[in-house]
Amino acid sequence: MKRIITAFIFLAAGLAVGGVAVWLFLSPAPHKGATEKAAETKAEQKVLYYRNPMDPSVTSPVPMKDQMGMDYIPVYEAEAPVAEGPGVVRITPERIQKIGVKSEPVARRDLQRVIRTVGRVEPVEDRVRVITAKVTGWIERLYVNRTDQMVSPGEKLLEIYSPELVSAQQEYLLALEGKKKVQASPYPEAREEAESLLRAARQRLRYWDISEDQIRALEARGEVSRTLAIRSPDTGSVTEKMVVEGQKIEAGEPLFKIIDHSRVWVYGEIYEYEMPYIKKGQAATLSPAYSPGESYKGKIEHIYSHLGSIRYTPEEGTEVRTAKVRFALPNREHRLKLGMYLNVEISVPVARNSPAVPDSAVIDTGERQLVIVDRRDGTFEPREVRIGARGEGMYEIKAGVDEGEWVVTSANFLVDSESNLKAAVGALEGHDRGSAPSGRRAAPVH
Repeated sequence: MKRIITAFIFLAAGLAVGGVAVWLFLSPAPHKGATEKAAETKAEQKVLYYRNPMDPSVTSPVPMKDQMGMDYIPVYEAEAPVAEGPGVVRITPERIQKIGVKSEPVARRDLQRVIRTVGRVEPVEDRVRVITAKVTGWIERLYVNRTDQMVSPGEKLLEIYSPELVSAQQEYLLALEGKKKVQASPYPEAREEAESLLRAARQRLRYWDISEDQIRALEARGEVSRTLAIRSPDTGSVTEKMVVEGQKIEAGEPLFKIIDHSRVWVYGEIYEYEMPYIKKGQAATLSPAYSPGESYKGKIEHIYSHLGSIRYTPEEGTEVRTAKVRFALPNREHRLKLGMYLNVEISVPVARNSPAVPDSAVIDTGERQLVIVDRRDGTFEPREVRIGARGEGMYEIKAGVDEGEWVVTSANFLVDSESNLKAAVGALEGHDRGSAPSGRRAAPVH
């Protein structure tokens, strides 16, 4: 009996060991990582072609190396984008995220163009006075004996001795005395002749810059003054002094230049391509280079009918042509100095409520302008547009895309896909002409 029980025990143990062995042999392999599974899946996929790692437009049906010894990258069937229409490409979400595609919707905007230039402070033309000698004489005394001295209207500049002025004073006193003698004359012709002589003598003194105050003082004294003073006609700064005390001067010789600085002109130069945006009366902000926080508000007072300057730079071999504009600024405190440079900014509206896209979205091929339209479903379409004005980093769109459509703005995407973009544009051009484009095969964007 014991032998039978022992046999049953060994039989049960054998069955148990055999069952475990069978279970281990038939059970599935341990769970593999996501990377290993992806590698096996990729290995099972069909390789469509191999592309150059440095130039994706260069492909090969078999593995090979480029000129730098780098292996061509395999492109698998699942990674290949599906084209939809001429020039349209599909990019996987993973690839979109990897290459940093960014898009923005086309929206209506008011565009401002800021024109920047440099202005130079100059005197107002009708506020520049040159004091000249009207008669020959000698400078007895010089009241203004240095440049940059401020003078007021009627202030003495110098005293001059001139035999002609002495003679003119004598003639005036004689004419005045003659008039007094004939005032009681019964002959009107005599009174009129005396009055005419007095007027002529007075006018002669005025022609020699003798003021009315000086003439009245001469009448009150009743005697000739050896010297007469030449006075300032206006307020201003003496910018030039051409004489010294004791100097002999001739009629017509310049003595002083006086400039009134209480109002100045600022000349700016505008490039030819900016001239369509410039109009008389436009507001501008002018600020000194040494003090950016200090600014002045002005308006374009005049646009000159000729080009302001022509500069030729031999190194560049180009000719720079600009139009001159003028601003007028008050300068009562004389903070703006003649010859000073100011930074000028003119904000000009160039488009109102017009569809606009960032300038980074526009691709200029030289013959046409294109944008890449993001169709928001993973497909991208190169489309020709007609651009208008440019301002504030935006382009006005006249035709090609509508408000609400999305366009690609990422420069990284454009640089990375340049060769593929050329192929897409070529396909688009071929579709426009009704024929397929010629050239080597380009790999799709992936």
